[in-house]
Amino acid sequence: MIKAVAYTLSYLNKHDVDPMGHLRLVAPLEKANIPIILGFDGDQIFPERVTDGDIVIIQRQFPVKFKQYKEIIRRAHEQNKPVIFETDDLLFFLPEDHPDRIEHIYTPALLPIYQAILEADVITVPTNKLREVLMPYNENIIVLPNYFDDNLWQLRKPNVKEDKDEIIKIGYMGTNSHKPDIEYLLPVILEVLHRYSQKVRFHFWGLKPPDILQSFSQVEWTPWYSYSYKEFASFFQTQIADIFIAPLMDNLFNRCKSPLKYFEYSALGVPGIYSDIEPYREIVENGKNGFLANSLKDWSDYLNDLIEQPSLRHDIAMNAQSMIKENWLLSQNAHRWRDVYHDAIETKRNGNIRKQIDFSFINSINLQMSELMGEKDKYISSLKTQVHEQQALIDSLKKLVNDYEQEIISYVMSRSWRYTRLFRKINRKVHGLWEK
Repeated sequence: MIKAVAYTLSYLNKHDVDPMGHLRLVAPLEKANIPIILGFDGDQIFPERVTDGDIVIIQRQFPVKFKQYKEIIRRAHEQNKPVIFETDDLLFFLPEDHPDRIEHIYTPALLPIYQAILEADVITVPTNKLREVLMPYNENIIVLPNYFDDNLWQLRKPNVKEDKDEIIKIGYMGTNSHKPDIEYLLPVILEVLHRYSQKVRFHFWGLKPPDILQSFSQVEWTPWYSYSYKEFASFFQTQIADIFIAPLMDNLFNRCKSPLKYFEYSALGVPGIYSDIEPYREIVENGKNGFLANSLKDWSDYLNDLIEQPSLRHDIAMNAQSMIKENWLLSQNAHRWRDVYHDAIETKRNGNIRKQIDFSFINSINLQMSELMGEKDKYISSLKTQVHEQQALIDSLKKLVNDYEQEIISYVMSRSWRYTRLFRKINRKVHGLWEK
């Protein structure tokens, strides 16, 4: 039995992970009967646990922990264990208006990720497009798609409203990183709201709708429920919609994404309209199991068709679920992880390793960047400590002032204070005359 030692930043706690950790690590390995040995416990990282597994998995931005990453790689090489670098996004090409790029969420990790791509024995990615982009930097890249986790999700039978007077709910689900995608579609959403003011409602899950939409009574918003993928799946399967939309701006970052949203929408028995770019183009047959929109006019036309035709909504939803059951169930495809890992182990044992590259330049850059980030972290931690101390001092002073206020009020309200008031006034006047 293959055992995998995993190093990832996807764990929210010991028992729960974010979407990437679930879809790319936990769910497929559990289904493939591959035990996962965690190479960390909270913020503490244990490179020595490399010894406990047959393969070493490094996931996405983990190499930002660069000194620990290098020690893990050193031990893996010494013990002749293959290193699998697993990534699901092309973080090097985040669009300029992407919130994660604006906030520099991944910037410190980009150069370490690049080194991990160069060093890995095998890279696993979810899409052909991402493989194509990374191929010049490592020829050993294998596509392991994001599949529909049929342990976590159930395919709900489509329930189509036949009464033309019933309200049609159009849904969108996504994080704040998709703000540019919804802003692109805003003219069509406004057009539909005006055209079907008494018939249509929009519901946003996660992403807060643009300000202009919040003034409409036909627009609902449910803030993001949880970054735990299990909790999200459990919650989202209780939600109701009649049509789903999935706009995605056409850029290299988005073209490397997977069609995960298609699975999640289709699980609810709801037809969807998707942007006509790679993630959806390779899975959606236009007009049969979904719609592919290539322009704002397409979006408007397809929305109108689905709003007006209950039978079309039913057929699209049914076809989408049939296609998932035929080709995209994780239970039918998890063996691919086991096959990939087994081949990597055999290749390493047989001495068929990749040609060694001189990493001294990039390694030195990354070490210095890691030291800089460490110093910045210490400085920020020191500032936070000072802020907490100052806040504690302010709180204590506020309490002291409040105590004095209460004491003064008690004096003023006391009987003795009122009874001696006349004598205090006379005393002040006498002192005034005396000073003159």
